[in-house]
Amino acid sequence: MSDNHSATEDAFGSASHTEPVNPYATMASEAFDNPESRFGENIEEEPNAEAKRFYDILDAAKNPIYDGCKEGLSQLSLAARLMSLKTDYNLSQNCMDAICEMMQEYLPEGNKSMKSYYNIKKLMRSLGLPYQKIDVCQDNCMLFWKDDASLENCKFCDKDRFRPTQLGHKRVAYRQMFYLPLADRLKRLYQSDNTAKDMRWHAEHSVKSGEMSHPSDGESWKHFNEVYPDFASEPRNVYLGLCTDGFNPFGMSGHNYSLWPVILTPYNLPPDMCMKREFMFLSVLVPGPNHPKRSLDIFLQPLIEELKDLWYTGVQAYDHYKKENFSLRAVLMWTISDFPAYGMLSGWTTHGRLACPYCLNQTDAFQLKNGRKTSWFDCHRSFLPNDHSYRWNKKDFKKGRVVSDPPPQLLTGEELWNEVNLLPKTVDCGGNHGRLQGYGATHNWHKQSIIWELPYWKDHKLRHNLDVMHTEKNFLDNIINTLLNVQGKTKDNMRSRLDLKEYCNRKNLHLTADGKAPIPIFRLQTDEKRTFLEWLEKDVKFSDDP
Repeated sequence: MSDNHSATEDAFGSASHTEPVNPYATMASEAFDNPESRFGENIEEEPNAEAKRFYDILDAAKNPIYDGCKEGLSQLSLAARLMSLKTDYNLSQNCMDAICEMMQEYLPEGNKSMKSYYNIKKLMRSLGLPYQKIDVCQDNCMLFWKDDASLENCKFCDKDRFRPTQLGHKRVAYRQMFYLPLADRLKRLYQSDNTAKDMRWHAEHSVKSGEMSHPSDGESWKHFNEVYPDFASEPRNVYLGLCTDGFNPFGMSGHNYSLWPVILTPYNLPPDMCMKREFMFLSVLVPGPNHPKRSLDIFLQPLIEELKDLWYTGVQAYDHYKKENFSLRAVLMWTISDFPAYGMLSGWTTHGRLACPYCLNQTDAFQLKNGRKTSWFDCHRSFLPNDHSYRWNKKDFKKGRVVSDPPPQLLTGEELWNEVNLLPKTVDCGGNHGRLQGYGATHNWHKQSIIWELPYWKDHKLRHNLDVMHTEKNFLDNIINTLLNVQGKTKDNMRSRLDLKEYCNRKNLHLTADGKAPIPIFRLQTDEKRTFLEWLEKDVKFSDDP
């Protein structure tokens, strides 16, 4: 609500303009992403009912709160200002009703101010962006929705759905999740002259051969369009990416709380637009305080249900650029996350010797004898050409080892589906199934991901992506801490030196007879550290973008 509050200050402030702008007409336009000045021009086909409803909101924005009032003071502007105050100062519903009643008394007779908080909410809801609150089992076993909406106890753990209340009081669930439907927001991208044309960019732009400036230039995107030419033939169909991660809304100093937003991004837009905040659509909000762990699929059910509908039947949308109605469909192309969330989304556990979701059980990873951590050291040589000299190098990699094996064979989507189609689903057992036979030894599957319910998921070449931010940060942290020899964080410690002797032929770094570790050439000395930190402080420029 902070943006609404800022807009209100502009509307009621002292700044003067030669041509006053109604910020609440703009807000209504942005709710549908639809500029008033261009929406009704040269309409070749009658907009559907959803698009027509936009005019009602514009009327509410333009009508003055009373005759003779200052320009820009409308029913919608007042409602938005009151909602902003309620949010900023945590006002109760009774307080809001009292404010509305007072304004009715003090404003001229016949004014259009809100009579109650209920009327304010009713008007603001007309801006769209509906949401659903769905009750959740206390232990994340299930959602109380669809066929289970009337249940009062979890069908898996039998725990109560509602908190104890006094007779006659409204029943309150122990836990609730929020779901924000996707279809309405996708339709609005085509109801705006600002974005309707740009939503076709992925199909109409040109790129030099061998270059990639957008996901649509990549092999995975092109492969999908070849498999589903009917979907690709309509450039207005939407290509989506899903990302999720947990965070503590109370910050590092607050109590432990894990909140998981699930965000969808339309990749139809050009690169300078598709990563902007306004095109990142919050879809699911998984409540805390506990980490959802393997129960994430429970909360993804409404989203997967809507994605299936958007694939099979689509929704009617109005294209402002083409001035026509059309059937809008959508596809989920891939997910983006850090490595732990990768395992939650894919169903393949991403820790242990079999952590790599591409190598699967074809890995050469091993556990360090002294460090006790999984290492992928020297796994890279199998990816080299067969005649590469490094394959026969017994000195500079794992000592005494020659690599003649080919790289791990990547499984096709059909082969992966054959592996997972008989695995238990979290939604069918409440996440309470035991460890699968062979887990950790021959495979790392812990479930069949709910995303496999999407009929096209097995036909993707790329399903899950690692978040570059996490990868870069983790690597940089480890390198810097090791170069600076930060105690407790450097990777060059006594255990690593013992493992170095075990696996590598680098005697100059082995521990001496009296247990001392020779100083490696990569460790910075005091004067070198000072020079490096001064350079970092004075010369390196960082972006201000979040």
